[in-house]
Amino acid sequence: MADRLLPRYEQAVYAARIEQVAAAVTAGARVLAEWDAVSDSLCDADHWLLGDRYDLRKQVRDAEMWAQFAPFLDHGPALVAHAEETLPLLAPAERVAERWAYRLRSLREALDGGAQVQAGFQVVAEALLPERPGSKQVFADAVAMRNAEGWHYSLTWMDNAGALIDIARAEKALPPPPGRPIRGQRVRSARAEAARSWSPHAARQITVAIETAVGPPAIRFFSSSRPPRSR
Repeated sequence: MADRLLPRYEQAVYAARIEQVAAAVTAGARVLAEWDAVSDSLCDADHWLLGDRYDLRKQVRDAEMWAQFAPFLDHGPALVAHAEETLPLLAPAERVAERWAYRLRSLREALDGGAQVQAGFQVVAEALLPERPGSKQVFADAVAMRNAEGWHYSLTWMDNAGALIDIARAEKALPPPPGRPIRGQRVRSARAEAARSWSPHAARQITVAIETAVGPPAIRFFSSSRPPRSR
């Protein structure tokens, strides 16, 4: 079970998480494109900010980007660790050209910074008392602050997460390692070899040896091969 099913499960989980990375990168690019499309319209002709309109739209941007980044605070470290372990197996020229080592370090820094931001937010959220007046507004302000402080880390993740996808693709192109036979296959192979050694000639020799050691066959007291029925 461990040799056959567990590796398949781990590969399936890894593939699903890489797909999630690709979806998050696409969504993050859309958030940035939408922000670039409206940010200039929130400034006047002299590029001064138009008060609350700019800040409110910026909060939407921060929240959307954090929503794409937050899931990787849990399983992102495992993805980066897997990529770091795979990196020495890949072509050196490709590693240098794609700056994979640098981008993986950037991903780790983004995860560490995002984890610290989330931890600070958790302290505030757990200290709030829902029955106290104004607690909802305090919570909303804490969420907005977390998203704003996490903007740099979420943006860094989105800018470099494509390296995880590229490394996974390059790993898939590597030749498979020599397989190790599982326990059942080893047992079956041993039995197959033993069966092959029992040729018809060998079987006849074993039969003769057994009859010689046991002695003459037993005397048959009944003419029929079937024993008489009891009364």
